[in-house]
Amino acid sequence: MKDIQLSKLILTVFVISWLGVVPSLLIAYGYNIPSPLKKIEILMTLGPLLGAILFVYSNQGILGLKNLFKRLLLFKTKPLVVIVALLSPILISLLASFIGFKIFNTDWPVSFTASSIISNGLMISAVYLFINTEEIVWRGLVFDSLYKKFGFIKSCLILGPIWWLFHIPLFLYPGGHQAGYGFLEFSIIVIASTIILGWIYVNSQRSLVYVHLHHQLLNGFGQAFPIFPIFIAGNLIPLWVFCTLLLLLAVVLLTINFKARKDE
Repeated sequence: MKDIQLSKLILTVFVISWLGVVPSLLIAYGYNIPSPLKKIEILMTLGPLLGAILFVYSNQGILGLKNLFKRLLLFKTKPLVVIVALLSPILISLLASFIGFKIFNTDWPVSFTASSIISNGLMISAVYLFINTEEIVWRGLVFDSLYKKFGFIKSCLILGPIWWLFHIPLFLYPGGHQAGYGFLEFSIIVIASTIILGWIYVNSQRSLVYVHLHHQLLNGFGQAFPIFPIFIAGNLIPLWVFCTLLLLLAVVLLTINFKARKDE
């Protein structure tokens, strides 16, 4: 089978996904746009999937697509991978909000009840599971190809800036990112998540289900807990705790990866 040209794949995914951001950006700046144009917003989240299908099919045919999507059903893995993939997003979000409000010495926001956090976290995560297709491209194709050539560290160093740039249109809205954080906080999240997701991917034997679940649980419960400044009157402390905890987890996983390679 022919190898996929990563540069063309990445460019295609960028173009399709960024095109989907255009309608909401125009609306945010006060422009009236035709209703049909609003429908292309779905490309923002489905762009990676469309790009993956286009390039895998053109290079490897139906068999290539079957092999790619089959990795969404690879559930057998180590217990530690399951813990990191499924529990760490919820635990980090919980600790970030709890520690953040303790440090800031303010009361917990009354609107964030236990029941609302659980229901919102599960609901938002479930929605993202269906519409956010990033991991199929970034881990499933790009990181997968880079890892075979360069190993873990170099692959993370290459993919990190690409993944960071992919999200830049989200900072073009009036006032910046709609969640209320800036480039620095976002950069830390991307650096840490690139390492964490890469570790999950490698240690789950190239399964796409665990990186996908981790990504969407982090999205869902990150919004369900009082972390993002937009939901808590601009308070940045919980977000910074969130970033710190993600970095700590990334360092721990890097250490585990280093020791495992040393023992081989």
